[in-house]
Amino acid sequence: MLKALDNLYHNVRNTLVWLVVYFALQVVLWVALAVLILIYPQALFILFSVFFVLLAALNVYLALIALKYSLRLKKLKDKLIFKNR
Repeated sequence: MLKALDNLYHNVRNTLVWLVVYFALQVVLWVALAVLILIYPQALFILFSVFFVLLAALNVYLALIALKYSLRLKKLKDKLIFKNR
């Protein structure tokens, strides 16, 4: 029981760390976009294409993480209910 909670804690912590990394990279992307638009206006199309591809990949990743956590929580709930009976 405690090992499952410890694993859940580490998984949530790792997810939050990756969320912070995502926001930091997003800031870098917005700054790069602003600079490149000033220098080379056609770069806007390339950067938006890359941004949307990365955003789609991130959404798939976050959906898989949410699925993994929901399955783990269901297993934990089933273990707790089974032990209480």
